[in-house]
Amino acid sequence: MAEATRQGPKNPCVSSVTVQLEMKALWEEFNQLGTEMIVTKAGRRMFPTFQVKILGMDALADYALLMDFVPLDDKRYRYAFHSSAWLVAGKADPATPGRVHFHPDSPAKGAQWMRQIVSFDKLKLTNNLLDDNGHIILNSMHRYQPRFHVVFVDPRKDSERYAQENFKSFIFTETQFTAVTAYQNHRITQLKIASNPFAKGFRESDPDSWTVPPRILLSAPARSRSSLSPCLMKGSTEQEKDPNKVPASTSRTPARLHHQLLAPPEALLAPATYRPLTYQDLYTGVSSPLGIPRARPTPYPLPNIQADRDQEGLPLQAGLGLLSPSTMCLGSHQAPQ
Repeated sequence: MAEATRQGPKNPCVSSVTVQLEMKALWEEFNQLGTEMIVTKAGRRMFPTFQVKILGMDALADYALLMDFVPLDDKRYRYAFHSSAWLVAGKADPATPGRVHFHPDSPAKGAQWMRQIVSFDKLKLTNNLLDDNGHIILNSMHRYQPRFHVVFVDPRKDSERYAQENFKSFIFTETQFTAVTAYQNHRITQLKIASNPFAKGFRESDPDSWTVPPRILLSAPARSRSSLSPCLMKGSTEQEKDPNKVPASTSRTPARLHHQLLAPPEALLAPATYRPLTYQDLYTGVSSPLGIPRARPTPYPLPNIQADRDQEGLPLQAGLGLLSPSTMCLGSHQAPQ
């Protein structure tokens, strides 16, 4: 079960919501070794994929599901190969633009969310600060904690007044990871190859060479007609009979991701606490400070999750120039614009 963050009174539609992490044993196995997640300029999907089972929703109410990632501390790390351990290498790099990833099916009825496992398999991680694809931007060699949020879509016209009550956040400590551009711990590499269903080409090779990509993955050899399966041969023969017939496409264009800018994660660096975040620029008609196109207009107000009253916000360095002045600081008494 998830570790719930410190939150105030909640709407009955979210107060009884519980979340179970799928593949928990696999996450724990990675966590014991020190989970690493690849970040690339183009964006890389997570493995293990973040998947959850949700219970306790109102079957007829609408909900939006989203994720964000906050730094675990204010440090940068390096991997010591001689001791197979992560060491502190200095202070953290400047905070990356905070973003939130909306599940592509949001919003949807509670009955739909509870019917099956919810998978965030479209989420991608990048280290490109100028990314315009809406991917989650992270700093390499820094540690992060994924957070999962359930937001009740309040149908009331003055729903913004109840925004603090209409969401519930969850944290699974076993999903913590270090962002890297290449795997550092060879045991992480081997575990990912052994458990990732898309790494079949690696598993068929010698286990001692798992760290070296098999050549077949780099350039697939051309197949002769005799090596094709009967069903493929049949399709090819039918096209030869009628060359004007265009075969139906089997490709699927993935649903566009839903991302928006959040307040800077630098304001959430307390290592022992997970402070609620302030959702910025998530209301209809508000343009993104970075000009990132919206995949779908938000037809409902999302909550303003304010910082803890007993802690002051940390200002974002003005030199970054990534956010508007109104979002430069997560003050404890500031409200969203």
